[in-house]
Amino acid sequence: MLINDESQKQVLTILAKTAVTPTADVQQRASSLLQLNPGQQVKAEIIANLPNNLYMARVAGELYKLEIPLNVQPGETLEMTFVTADPRITFQMQRPNTETVQLSSLGKWLSDVVQDAPALAPPQEPLVEHPEQAATQLAGKLKAGLTQNGLFYESHLAQWAVGGLSVKELLKEPQGKLSPLLSDGDDVREGEGQGAIADSRTLPLIKEQLHLLNTGILAWQGEAWPGQQMKLTIGEGSPEQWEQGIEANLSLELPRLGGVEAKLRFTPEGITVELACANPGMAEMLRENSGELRSSFAAKGLHLNKLAAKDG
Repeated sequence: MLINDESQKQVLTILAKTAVTPTADVQQRASSLLQLNPGQQVKAEIIANLPNNLYMARVAGELYKLEIPLNVQPGETLEMTFVTADPRITFQMQRPNTETVQLSSLGKWLSDVVQDAPALAPPQEPLVEHPEQAATQLAGKLKAGLTQNGLFYESHLAQWAVGGLSVKELLKEPQGKLSPLLSDGDDVREGEGQGAIADSRTLPLIKEQLHLLNTGILAWQGEAWPGQQMKLTIGEGSPEQWEQGIEANLSLELPRLGGVEAKLRFTPEGITVELACANPGMAEMLRENSGELRSSFAAKGLHLNKLAAKDG
């Protein structure tokens, strides 16, 4: 995100004043019933109170059981924003207004970015060229894909400022590729003129950065190798469900195993892996070969705490 110094101060002020709002997690009904896009606002009409902070509510014409960390009463209507359906349907609730905040021109601009900017295009190139390269090259390629996609560019600028990162590394990122250091001339490109808050070509990245700040979930979707689609989401684990750490969800449709979803939980003590296989009998095959996975982890200095696999 190419933003001038004064604009950065305004961004930091906005972020400092922005409280993390509670989430309402849908516990029932399939996500296919909700034809919503991330960022879309909806209303939830509270129908009845249930035990353990659960409420029966009507959302988009359907009844759902919501977990809401606030004290609300039947008859109330909550303003909510749809966040994601993966790994479970999650809404962000708007707190009741306690004070009037007037947004700066930058705040309005950020709001317009969320509403109007195009989505970030998926990666065009597979991570590796052949499946045989996956064991040795996939991890490094995926790391580069996650860290050099421009979402952490400002953090990398801070690392560069203290000597922790080279200019060569910065220029590999989308914002770096717009740098005058790579330009043959000194002409100001479209969107970089005086008064522009950011280069227009970085708007999809800025939109994705705002989504990441709001949800805390980093997502990657593309080809692991030609023809092999892969989807990965990474976020902080929920301390209410398990020990604090990082949780990753990986989805693949493999030629022999069929559909496989892997949930990996990373803690200082090691890694827990839970596998769900779409095809019957595949879970047993994975359990029988778990020793190879454990040895592979150990070779990289990682400890496999637990491996669980199930069909369905």
